[in-house]
Amino acid sequence: MRLPVLFAVLALGAASPVLAQTPAAPVTTKGVVVADARTWLIGLGGSVAEPTAAEGAQVLTVADQPLPWTLTFYNCAAGNLCDDVQFSAVFSGPITADQINEWNRNNRYLKAFFVPGATPDAAGAIAQYDVVLTGVGTEHLQEPTVIWLQMLRQFAQSLAQAAGPAPAAQ
Repeated sequence: MRLPVLFAVLALGAASPVLAQTPAAPVTTKGVVVADARTWLIGLGGSVAEPTAAEGAQVLTVADQPLPWTLTFYNCAAGNLCDDVQFSAVFSGPITADQINEWNRNNRYLKAFFVPGATPDAAGAIAQYDVVLTGVGTEHLQEPTVIWLQMLRQFAQSLAQAAGPAPAAQ
């Protein structure tokens, strides 16, 4: 049987000093510089705060009204080029898990997560869209940003429709 031979080869390979070395951190040669992304978003008319650091990532907060959102940059090479970004927004309730499940079942790209609250009216949701950039520069953010904004609006509308009409003012 060849299985013991395979184990022996793997064991010898693991003992090899070359294979046992810790690989060097990957050098990112694609992506976008956070400051450039902020300048680009401001140029499009966005109200964008200065970047903040959060758990090894850099975050831009975009105060688009009525749907504020964030753009988080991951996998940044020496604080410069970041090739992994995540768009996200937080919604407050009342929102149900069924609404979120229906959205995720019927839509691609933007995915939502249910956030239970102390009461049903306090439940919320987080919407996210992950993107891995394959080129260099802010032009590679253009299409993902358009998709994000379209899907964000659709998600918000789906939540509003499920909530039904607002009660009449008294």
